[in-house]
Amino acid sequence: MMGTLRYISSLEQRDSLIQSAVDYFVDGRMHLPLTQFEEGFKTLGFLDELRAHPEIFEDLFTNVLKPLEAKDLCTLFEVDFSAPGSNRRRLENQNICFWRDWLIDVEEGECSPLTLEMVLEFASGASAVPPLGFPQRPVIQFLHDEDTKLFPEANTCVIVLRLPMHKHYDKFKTYMTQRILQAPSFGIA
Repeated sequence: MMGTLRYISSLEQRDSLIQSAVDYFVDGRMHLPLTQFEEGFKTLGFLDELRAHPEIFEDLFTNVLKPLEAKDLCTLFEVDFSAPGSNRRRLENQNICFWRDWLIDVEEGECSPLTLEMVLEFASGASAVPPLGFPQRPVIQFLHDEDTKLFPEANTCVIVLRLPMHKHYDKFKTYMTQRILQAPSFGIA
């Protein structure tokens, strides 16, 4: 059926056999599914755009794993701030700066063995950002009861990370690092 029933006595004949098998599979068995796939991409002119600008769509069709960086986590989360000008907002601004500094420390290995992937997993349940992103944008909220809420909390279903409020960066760094290292799976508080 494939046209590959033959005696092979040289490398050239082997290459010919492989080419016959590839032709049978691509032109024969896969022809109809590939045609349907192409017809689907013609919808709304997507196939023409894909052919004209393949570099734009490369990330969509290939899974290139790039290492997670602190800036990726900074831009991933939307911050749920209190009203501007309030005392809570002032503390939140200070702690969001602590958050960004802490992510840089984690990236540079100052909180070893903690990694940015572990931080993301604590907050979202995923150790990498999905290629098409999360279903909803992850949110940072704040735990204002600093006497009883020393550690961060996370809700991985709706992807909400709740940061503790600390007046000093060293405390923020210690409690963030300890919680995530002590909770190796999801941000269960």
